Amino acid sequence: MAYGKIVADQIQHSSEGTVDTQYVVRGGAKAYQHLQQTTNTIQKSLNLSSSTDNGLGDFTANFTTSWSDVYYMFSHGNDDDGYNDAAVYHQKGLTWATGSFRYRSAYAWNASAGFTDFGMACIVWHGDLA
Repeated sequence: MAYGKIVADQIQHSSEGTVDTQYVVRGGAKAYQHLQQTTNTIQKSLNLSSSTDNGLGDFTANFTTSWSDVYYMFSHGNDDDGYNDAAVYHQKGLTWATGSFRYRSAYAWNASAGFTDFGMACIVWHGDLA
């Protein structure tokens, strides 16, 4: 099978204007995950080989392709299948790694309740892959 190559500095839409390809390459998500935390089941993902359940509200996303450094970014959203869908992920006290991302989840409005598993946890990562 032969593979082709497209070389372009800009992408132009017929009515919406032009964008530099570096914006698309650097700005696009490099990994994402839709995880059912209560069963540690990945519903949908990009650039993830697996998810490790380290305990209640404590997970590690294992990347297929590592990051070039530990300065990648993430955003998240989650739901507990009820009315308590305000929660946070954080890595406070955890070491950043290029091949995996360990995170913990808890209710934003009740941090004293400790960590918890959610019905749905979605994370998107941006950055430069190795």
